[in-house]
Amino acid sequence: MSNGLELALRCAGEGWWVHPLTPGSKHPAGNCRRCRPPTPGGTPPCGFPDLGGDGCGCLAAGRYCHGVRAATTDPDLIRRWWRGRDFAVGVATGPSGLLVVDLDDHHHPLPERELVLPGVDLSAVPEADRVRTGVDVLELLCRIRRTESLLHAPPTLTVRTPGGGIHLWYQTGGAPFVQGAGRLGWQIDVRAGWSTALAPTTRTRSGCYQITGPATQPARLPRWLTIELARVGLRARGSDPPPARIRLPRPAGRHRPHDEAAYAAAALRREAATVAGARVGRNDAINRAGFRLGQLVGAGLLEFDEVHQALTEAAALAGVDPGEAKAQSTLHRALKAGMRSPRTIPSTGARP
Repeated sequence: MSNGLELALRCAGEGWWVHPLTPGSKHPAGNCRRCRPPTPGGTPPCGFPDLGGDGCGCLAAGRYCHGVRAATTDPDLIRRWWRGRDFAVGVATGPSGLLVVDLDDHHHPLPERELVLPGVDLSAVPEADRVRTGVDVLELLCRIRRTESLLHAPPTLTVRTPGGGIHLWYQTGGAPFVQGAGRLGWQIDVRAGWSTALAPTTRTRSGCYQITGPATQPARLPRWLTIELARVGLRARGSDPPPARIRLPRPAGRHRPHDEAAYAAAALRREAATVAGARVGRNDAINRAGFRLGQLVGAGLLEFDEVHQALTEAAALAGVDPGEAKAQSTLHRALKAGMRSPRTIPSTGARP
């Protein structure tokens, strides 16, 4: 087993969603001419995320060329991706319920004061003229907010980068955040949502992302930092659906046409994202999604258990207890009702 594969499986065992990075680099690997190379965190030109643009079926076929959007915890898929390849390991922060505070040390000239800590009045803070790194800026924010240094409390998974920076890993508890560079502070990047963080102990051409300090697991994101992230616009709005934690769907039948498989996979992801983003009328959203996907189950395009698990996880992201009897009853009735009215899928012209 290669080091990359071992690390990817270990991360997936933690519930972290992983995807391959080009060996020795921080960039997503590509294996499809229509998708390669995807820009880091960006959208490939082939019609993702709904697979309806020009019929790209990469995700439905279990390919990894959509970068962070293809991330998975499926060990069989991970083994297939890493087999015979020395890929580095990227972790999709949002689907994994993680947020990483990236503290850079780029030796850049100090910017104007209002850019050191955007939105914070530093006119009477002489220390603002002496910061040099992202660590300095975060320490300054901690002092201004009269809280303990995040480098020490609460202890959290801390990774030193080859360039001398620091990555602080946190659990978000399902709260949705978005990525942003410099919005919390100068030389501070926040990796969240559809963003990639390099898995701890990953090695690139520049060196190793080495765990430092006593903590080996991410701590819960401190409340005061959650408030700061919301202040600078990095807390996602309630109307923005968080990434749905669903496994890459596979065709229910081995001999189904590829366009049908792509259609079913896209429908599952779309309905799960809708349920995950519901803030009101969640029971109605579960009912609608269950019926629509039940029709695809009845048509033999999806598996009942796969759909049930995906919608249960999506509902949990929307704040529904996975064991809630009412939600589970609604979901079962909706799936069964949809199965009694199978949907006929017209050809979409999708190609592998």
